[in-house]
Amino acid sequence: MNFPRAAEGRDPDSGAPATTAGDDSYSHWVRTTMKAAAAAPDAAVLFDSTIREPTDLLAGVVRRAFDGGITDRYESVFAEGNRFAVAAVAARYGVAPSQVIGTTGATSALGLILKALVAPGDHVLIEDPCFDLLPTLARDAGATIGAIPRRAPDYAVDPDEVARLIRPNTRLIVLTQLHNPTGAVLDPATLQALGAVARKAGVPVLVDEAYADFVGDGVSAVQYGPEFISVGSLTKVQGLFALKCGWAVAAPEIIARVHAATPQGDLGVSKLTHAIAALVLEDRAAFDAHWREVLAAGRPVVEARASAMVADGLLDGAFPAKGCMYFPKVVGVADTRALAAWLWSEHGLAVAAGEFFGQAGHIRIGFGGGQPAMLDQGLARLAAALKAYRDRA
Repeated sequence: MNFPRAAEGRDPDSGAPATTAGDDSYSHWVRTTMKAAAAAPDAAVLFDSTIREPTDLLAGVVRRAFDGGITDRYESVFAEGNRFAVAAVAARYGVAPSQVIGTTGATSALGLILKALVAPGDHVLIEDPCFDLLPTLARDAGATIGAIPRRAPDYAVDPDEVARLIRPNTRLIVLTQLHNPTGAVLDPATLQALGAVARKAGVPVLVDEAYADFVGDGVSAVQYGPEFISVGSLTKVQGLFALKCGWAVAAPEIIARVHAATPQGDLGVSKLTHAIAALVLEDRAAFDAHWREVLAAGRPVVEARASAMVADGLLDGAFPAKGCMYFPKVVGVADTRALAAWLWSEHGLAVAAGEFFGQAGHIRIGFGGGQPAMLDQGLARLAAALKAYRDRA
């Protein structure tokens, strides 16, 4: 088990976060690196797993909502959230609106679930490698953490292994769909088997579905049984991070526990942005077309460059079938923090070190935001830099 931990640190020379042992959180690194990249015209950002914002589409929805009047979706969100947004999420996933809680994003939804289901000293199982926010939130709830191994090359989850890892005090199993950082898919057979394991043990399965729309329209683990809890948002796939709109979907008894633990609801929910989010959720076609167009243009470029780097012995790992992230092993490199720092300081290339996700020796390449030409140029520079790094040895 090698879960990442947060600690402060920054590279004093490059301005980017330090990538030595004891590095800070991935979120802090992203913020710092984006600031540094904004001041470096030749920088190539190769870690962005959020789809490029559809600014024109968003502006159009805002205009329609307030041009000549005020949309009836603009209503109080105190405690219960925007009822139109909640109803749209419920319809998409085939559940009752009472099974949906509106939140300021998937992170807030995760926090509400953990607060309701986990007490200090409880045990939580979390996939490994993982997005570092998951163990951080579980630790904040006072939990001890066990690892669910997701092993290369396919990073699948073994339901039988999960069953063996469950303890008497295990209160929650936490997974992601698509898997962050690898892009691996939890297939229907695995979800069905996990549901059986969870049902027998009486332990719910929380699935962070921030990237699940890449798998299919309206696909959610909650469709496999009441043992599953889903959290999602409009941030990653739709690129609508400006709206800060997320949700949790769960069985009625779990929703009741969330309400009991946090009766005031998510106080950060915005009346304004969730009114816009409701309109988006009710008519998603243009926004879904946007992310499909972004991936249709970018994925072939990244896949071709990745295949070439694998053929050159620089990277090792199959390109995922879905989504906008790739998590290859860097051949011959154990310390990818040091590699990432060198790529930034010497070549202006920003990639996420595998240590952020608990798996040294890998890098996460994200390509949700880049234009095809920029991706092609940036990945060509990455290939040349990796060859130079190899030749230094």
